[in-house]
Amino acid sequence: MTSTQIRPTRRTLVRGAAWSVPVVSIAAAAPAFAASACNQTLNWASLGNGAVFSSTTVAGITITLSLSGATTAANNRTVSTTQTGGQTSNLRFYSTGTANSSQTATFTFTKGGQPFNVTNLSFSFLDIDSGGASWDDRVWVGTAGFTRAIQNTTYVTGTGVDLANAFRGNGTNTSGQVQGGQTNGNVQVTWAAALNSVSFTYAQDGTANGSPFIGISNMSFTAAVC
Repeated sequence: MTSTQIRPTRRTLVRGAAWSVPVVSIAAAAPAFAASACNQTLNWASLGNGAVFSSTTVAGITITLSLSGATTAANNRTVSTTQTGGQTSNLRFYSTGTANSSQTATFTFTKGGQPFNVTNLSFSFLDIDSGGASWDDRVWVGTAGFTRAIQNTTYVTGTGVDLANAFRGNGTNTSGQVQGGQTNGNVQVTWAAALNSVSFTYAQDGTANGSPFIGISNMSFTAAVC
């Protein structure tokens, strides 16, 4: 996350983009696959920079995002090709300016209109940090059974299982070491077991100035049948 005052170049670029794109559902054409397990990746950049994500289809599997809570921040749920956590393909979630605001994101997997289990689902939270009195990112996962890999424990701490143990900046101001081109604020989460939905909550602990945000990386998963 970052603030206009603390990291003007990032926020200036983000706000200068002035995205105003309607929510869209984007269906990715998929080639024919044999009826066997196969690995798939949802690549955010393929949907277009600035696209407001609602759903897409990968190899016949529809992945849908629903949000609840404080969801009205500008550019929320948008695809970005600007480096975030060292990655140029990411989906961003922005906090509103309300103190202690939070939003919960849920991704569901369906096929033919029915819940569809995938295994080995994995993605990373990107750019989790703190900005002094301006913002303090908190991220926790609502779907049990995940493993976590914090990229750099000098700058991120927590287990991510609930608010009290949320992934967060390891200090009151880690923003200087968690720039867009750096991976210091990243946490990878993985579910080996079968599931058809996953959720997480992104929140602020205190004030939220300067349009703070996190990203999530491309999603990889294994489909039982393609």
